[in-house]
Amino acid sequence: MTRPDADLSRRTFLGTLGTGAAAGLAGCVGGDEGSTGDGRADWPHPYFSPEGTGYNPRATGPASNPGESWGVEVNGIELARPVVFGETVYLATSERLRAFSVGDGTELWSVESDPQSGFRSSVTVDSERVYIGYVGTRTGVLAFTHDGEEAWHAPTESSVWAPVVRPEPDRDRLYASDTAGNLYRVRASDGTVEWREEVFGPVRSLAARYDTVVAGTEGGEVFSFQDEGVERGATGRWRTKHPGGVQSLAIAESNDVFAGFFGAGVARLRGGLRAGAVDWYHEDPSPHGSLVVGPRRVFSTDGTGLDAFDKRAGSPSWAAGDDFFAPPAGAGDTVFVSDTSKSGGVVAYDAGGGVGFDDTRIGAERWRYDLAGRALTGPTPAGDALFAVESGGDDGPRRLVALRAE
Repeated sequence: MTRPDADLSRRTFLGTLGTGAAAGLAGCVGGDEGSTGDGRADWPHPYFSPEGTGYNPRATGPASNPGESWGVEVNGIELARPVVFGETVYLATSERLRAFSVGDGTELWSVESDPQSGFRSSVTVDSERVYIGYVGTRTGVLAFTHDGEEAWHAPTESSVWAPVVRPEPDRDRLYASDTAGNLYRVRASDGTVEWREEVFGPVRSLAARYDTVVAGTEGGEVFSFQDEGVERGATGRWRTKHPGGVQSLAIAESNDVFAGFFGAGVARLRGGLRAGAVDWYHEDPSPHGSLVVGPRRVFSTDGTGLDAFDKRAGSPSWAAGDDFFAPPAGAGDTVFVSDTSKSGGVVAYDAGGGVGFDDTRIGAERWRYDLAGRALTGPTPAGDALFAVESGGDDGPRRLVALRAE
């Protein structure tokens, strides 16, 4: 453990890893509690849940061919897909954090960054706060109330790129990481940094399940920690190295970790006694952003299409080809993807893939909606709607759009 004013002993951490690590997380935000027991109807984390699964067990989003319900102009470079908590949609760009009404797109509030500063992570929302990474005059994590008032600032050493995660609603803590290679436990009520651990390289992905925290670095390392509390800090469980930077992490109920690597494929890493060992691995595809980890399959987009793998065995299930660079989203028995080509849109697929072989399928595609220009973010299914940001084409403005079944 490292206090905010102390140094970390790397030897202490490495001594906990064991020889097997060289081979190779349902909480508050996105959990089932407080809804129907079949999943939330909203999407409050970029990856739906703190576990990072990108999958909502409840069937949300348009079930049939949609039309545009509303659209609002948004400027700046979007940081990730919109998130939805209750009746509010949140979208962050480098210059502004904005909140809109789910029903009609009315802007409820916005916060602009200070000069020479900017927002850096996507948004995470829970029943108490809105959390986002920040760099510049006050580098760290900023928390806002649901009315857009700043609640607190938790300082970090460098930029916070990975979304903040809060595993449980009844425990006053959340986790954040930075590009200097630090993992932080932060008191959710007031932003106090309770401990800091150092990993080895910029952290690009973060996931948590109860007391398990998993961090992935730009250098391709995956670290698993056990949170031992404020006094004892975090204990390293395992560490494993892979050839590509970590793009995505998701923790399963078994504490196995699904990981996607830049230019280096997708893997399932074992929890339990074989912690960190590779259960299965595919060199292709290499995901752009997060994975979807559903009950039976894992889905990945790599710029050339959508690929589905058997969750347990890792064997390929089916594929669909298109320019899918943005991360997918799963809800119930549907997988939603964004076509990021010049004349793209959003597509809904049957998670089972219909009938066919590889990318030649019958009944896989449920509907397709063309946007004005290409899709800029992964889609966000919530309630009866699907949210995405479109480029506006050659002359139009960037817009946040809500799609609903016609």
